[in-house]
Amino acid sequence: MDEHTQRLGRPALTRAIGRVGAELRRNVRLSAQSEPRVLSLFDRFGTFVSRAYGITRLSDVSGEHVAAFVHSVSAAGGPPPAVATMRLRRSTLRLLFRTARELGLVTGDPTLDLVLPARTNEAARPLTDEEVEDCRRASLQDLSSTRLSVAWALGEATARTAEIPHVTFADLDLARARVWIHGSHNTKARWGTLTDWGTAQLKRHLRALGRNTEGASRIAYVGSGNAESRRSWSWHAWRETLDRAGPTDDPNVRPASLAAWAGRQVLGDTGRIA
Repeated sequence: MDEHTQRLGRPALTRAIGRVGAELRRNVRLSAQSEPRVLSLFDRFGTFVSRAYGITRLSDVSGEHVAAFVHSVSAAGGPPPAVATMRLRRSTLRLLFRTARELGLVTGDPTLDLVLPARTNEAARPLTDEEVEDCRRASLQDLSSTRLSVAWALGEATARTAEIPHVTFADLDLARARVWIHGSHNTKARWGTLTDWGTAQLKRHLRALGRNTEGASRIAYVGSGNAESRRSWSWHAWRETLDRAGPTDDPNVRPASLAAWAGRQVLGDTGRIA
């Protein structure tokens, strides 16, 4: 091994990833909204390749290691990641290795040959009112659980998959049939109007929980995962409801179809999207 290679491989894996993160922060190359998500993915990747493959240096990471991380499930026994999640992971790792090259920590980019499914060129179509009714029934197939119905109810109030995990009991105003939605990196904080069905499901959820409804407690998501895991939880809750109801036979019906339906309802009621 020549001196140049030794210099490139010297930093430990975690130290190299830390240097990349520090460089991005120093040059303000990440927005305040994206920084926590990006740095969290960096750390998760380092932990993944270290534990799964015994990798100790960033320069030893190969395309195989990158592909395994990008396609990995968020939790043991969980569903495969959505295409959007895989593409986010790949773009984040490309940023990691591009910056690492600039710092002289690596010479190549193991993400370059990773091919992922393309996003559909057609936007998800809004659900019809009849399909929403079918999905409501499907979310209640297991009457002992409110997991699917609560996520669906918040979606009907315009909450997106990135927003649902952050809604707390203090955000509910059931007397006025509304919920405060905190917003995300591409949506504004706002009041969302609950449908009659959604209001009923949230009341049922509160009754099922009894006293476990402290103001700061989250309504739907009770795990401790990072932003990606939380959003994935919401996405899969919507997807499971759609799969149970049946409209996914149409390739243009996807979890985003619920958000499209909710937006159409707001537009029809108010003449504006928000």
